[in-house]
Amino acid sequence: MSIVQFLRILIARRWIILATLITCVVVATAVARILPPRYPARARVLMDSFKPDPVTGSMIQTSALRTFTRTQIELIKDYRVAGDVVDKLGLLNSPDLVAAFQSETGGAGDMRRWVAERITENTNVGLVENSNILEITYEASNPEIAKRTVNALRDSYIDNSLRFRTDSAGRTADWYLEQADRAKRVLEDAEAAKTKYETDNGIVITAGGEAETVKLSGLQSALVAARSGEGAQQFAATTRANESPVVDQLKIQLANMNDAIEQSAERLGTQHPTYLAMLTRRDQLQVQVRREEASARAAGSRQLGSSRQSVAQLESAYEAQRAKVFAMKDKLDKDAALMREVELRRAQYEQAAKRTAELRLESNINDSGLIVLGDARAQASPSFPNWTQIVSLSVGLGLGMGIVLGLFVELLNRRVRGAEDLRTSARVPVFAIIGETPRPAWRTALRRLLSRRSETAASWQPAQ
Repeated sequence: MSIVQFLRILIARRWIILATLITCVVVATAVARILPPRYPARARVLMDSFKPDPVTGSMIQTSALRTFTRTQIELIKDYRVAGDVVDKLGLLNSPDLVAAFQSETGGAGDMRRWVAERITENTNVGLVENSNILEITYEASNPEIAKRTVNALRDSYIDNSLRFRTDSAGRTADWYLEQADRAKRVLEDAEAAKTKYETDNGIVITAGGEAETVKLSGLQSALVAARSGEGAQQFAATTRANESPVVDQLKIQLANMNDAIEQSAERLGTQHPTYLAMLTRRDQLQVQVRREEASARAAGSRQLGSSRQSVAQLESAYEAQRAKVFAMKDKLDKDAALMREVELRRAQYEQAAKRTAELRLESNINDSGLIVLGDARAQASPSFPNWTQIVSLSVGLGLGMGIVLGLFVELLNRRVRGAEDLRTSARVPVFAIIGETPRPAWRTALRRLLSRRSETAASWQPAQ
């Protein structure tokens, strides 16, 4: 079909197209006038939940932001939030809503859920572009009702968001409390078993560990110290035996006495009483020197023997204690296993108790992470009906439907409306048109151009 044929059909069926167009415009206008107008109201909430948690310090990961935001949007449309709005606004007592519920459902079902679903259907939630701001939009037949409802929706969403968080933390805290109590009982049983085992086997645990093992460690340290100082003690004993200050002093006195005797012998003679007294004094000093030297040697020997005896005693005590500890090895190993069990149970209990305290604190917080941004705003002009949009859409729809209906009627009652139709139906060339009214040159040229284009398009059709 060429463009000329198409235009001829449209001109021939113009009344069908016009009637369809007028019908669509009239119907759209009537429906728009019958339906109540809708006034939108908007409220905004800033999601401040991306900062660290005040209790746990954790943050929402970047990969989870989309899921978190989608969850918040769905939460606003949840029945729990919309149901709270119904209760806050007292919509169950509205005569209009009661009548609408009775008319639509016949009084069957839950009116609270029915009203909440109507609120949800008229609610739209989205993120403001490039921000963390949620915008809640609600449409109603009255701007004041829309504003009041969107305010209630926002407040209910914030309250329920906080309640979800605290309730979840409280339930989890209760679970952890049960685990902590169970861990505490297991810990007490483990400690009782360890204490009983130690009592039955005579094992004493001190601050440094098991008493016998601590004693063995002490003896080992003392033995090592004694062996390290044995050489020094032997040297000190030898020095004490050979180098006595008293002996040295007496030897000095003896040397001085010998000098004095020699001088007296030359001056006084060997028979002088003074000379003889000095000899007696020298003999006494020699006896005293020999006595002090013997006493020093005896003291050195006693010190050396004491040192060796001390090392021997320590070695004996160490060997005896080591044998005792080795004999208790199986008992000590089992006691160590019981100790590890107690430490493990204590760590489990402390971890559960710590987590319980954190969750209890989290269940008592009053920060929902949502900040109200001003009061709700209601639009003064209705969003529906939008007459410009309604008329434009109805005209476009009417024209489209009219053209389709005109073509359908033409197909049902096909007619020859020009030479092109005759050429197409008979598939023979048309040499002349008899009785054709002369036309202006521009119309003839346009007709030839359109006919030539249609023939060219037809000649390039693929062979069947």
